[in-house]
Amino acid sequence: MINEVYFYWIGWMLWILTTFFMSYGRERDLYTIWLMSLMILSNTNIHIGLTQINASTFPIMLGSIILLLNLQRQIYLTVCTVTIILGYTSILFWEIVAPVWLFLPRELLIPLLLGLTALILVNELKSRICVILLGATMGEYVFSFYLFSYGMTRGVGELPFLGNIMMTIVIIVFLDIIRKSRVKKVKNHDLPIDLEVAK
Repeated sequence: MINEVYFYWIGWMLWILTTFFMSYGRERDLYTIWLMSLMILSNTNIHIGLTQINASTFPIMLGSIILLLNLQRQIYLTVCTVTIILGYTSILFWEIVAPVWLFLPRELLIPLLLGLTALILVNELKSRICVILLGATMGEYVFSFYLFSYGMTRGVGELPFLGNIMMTIVIIVFLDIIRKSRVKKVKNHDLPIDLEVAK
């Protein structure tokens, strides 16, 4: 239930930011339509055999692939995406096998680990968001289909997953704002401190 609130609240806030505060242009229209399609499709499920797939995972994957194709260093970002896939799938397996080791609520732990991993691997904000969206969504598919091979069914991309994605985006944006403010502060004081996390 908490993840549903996170998803819809953060989703509407991002939609308001893109609709009313971004400068008018094609990029703003694409972000606005993409966010609206996520929220509209969040309660729609598609059944493929015994597997139930949330329809909002398709615009997430499509949008992140299109964004990846428009970014530089595509091979490096693809490697980072595979790293996120493996990391996200590992966290889900860890949760099943040893839930006692989850020292924080999953609503906070998963977004925090994904956000910090993206912060270490990737430098630009758009690239981080792209890697997180594509990696976590593909990791969700890999985990669900792996369980299906053992005869266990699990929905792909349900609202807890969408809530985790939105929380991760908030964490990434928040950390990026902090980094940019610190870099600006250092430049204003002429201090020779390198605050770049990833090249």
